[in-house]
Amino acid sequence: MRNFIKAFAIIAGIVGVLMSPACSKDDSNDDSIKLYQERLEIGRALLEVQAPNVDEILPYYTDDIEYHDPIVNIYGIQDMTAFLNQLIIGASPNLVTIVEDETLIGDIYSATWIMSGDFLGVPYQAKGISIFKFMPNSTQVYYQRDYYSEGDIMATIPGLDQAIEGFRTYYKCAVDPTFDCPFPSSSPNPLNNQLRSQDQISSDQLLVGRQLVEINAGNWTNVLPYLASNYEYHDPIVNIYGPDTMGMFLGRLFAGSSDLYTVVEDETVIDDIYMATWTMSGEFNGAPFSAPGMSIVKFVEGTTQSYYSRDYYTEGDVMLGVPELSDAVLGFRHYYRSAVYPTYDSVPGRVSPPMLVP
Repeated sequence: MRNFIKAFAIIAGIVGVLMSPACSKDDSNDDSIKLYQERLEIGRALLEVQAPNVDEILPYYTDDIEYHDPIVNIYGIQDMTAFLNQLIIGASPNLVTIVEDETLIGDIYSATWIMSGDFLGVPYQAKGISIFKFMPNSTQVYYQRDYYSEGDIMATIPGLDQAIEGFRTYYKCAVDPTFDCPFPSSSPNPLNNQLRSQDQISSDQLLVGRQLVEINAGNWTNVLPYLASNYEYHDPIVNIYGPDTMGMFLGRLFAGSSDLYTVVEDETVIDDIYMATWTMSGEFNGAPFSAPGMSIVKFVEGTTQSYYSRDYYTEGDVMLGVPELSDAVLGFRHYYRSAVYPTYDSVPGRVSPPMLVP
């Protein structure tokens, strides 16, 4: 009997040793799933924050948080706290943001959204996209950048609306083949290429997504085979439907911007959705500019054919290169910073919308 008990104890000990790593691995997987879910919820909460709960989301930022949008650059939790209070509680108390598409890979959360409300009494609506970077194995965010076009707000401000509408008309005339331009313009012949597929979809979607973002005058025709028959493209100004129309659009764009180049920075692909941040620089019809931006590319499930892409950037970065429009952009940015930027040195007193002199 004693021998049996000893043998049983030895066997039980061996089983316990063998099972310990398995249990540890299960616990690790549970922790990873929990962290993933928490980060998704935090990313949404930081984007969809409203006036009553600003204080609730502040602990999710690190003390050295870095935040950027088309107009302001914030460094540190003290300035971030003041910025959110001035923006959401002070300037836009009825601000509502709704998340649309979102991805979370590793420590990077990205999402597209629609924002609406009033800014100092001026109603507006804007589409945007954001990227958040979490500390490793943490629910705290150390970096956030929001991409949207300040033109969507400028378009609602008397005095600035004519400047932004004029620029958008100018841009559409130059690149949008479906736009009824009030000025004469020429367009290249439409291109039509056959579609093809590739193996190893995830890695190939990453390559194709990057290629769609980094297109330039020398290689833009190479992306056309990856556009599905129902493809649509959007940026702050134009809406393009169909691969043939996209070919005409790209032909016009690079005819006036032969030295336009885009460099991808951060990128992710998951569930047939590619997202990337980038910097674009060059000239548009002779006007030099440099602009940060972010894009989303959606693929037909399990293929490298894209049916949707949208570029997020602010047209104000391009307008700054046009002497007749730069004052309008600078005036609006002063107006915006004065309202929300805690470290901005503005003229004391009430902030009023800038007006253009005819």
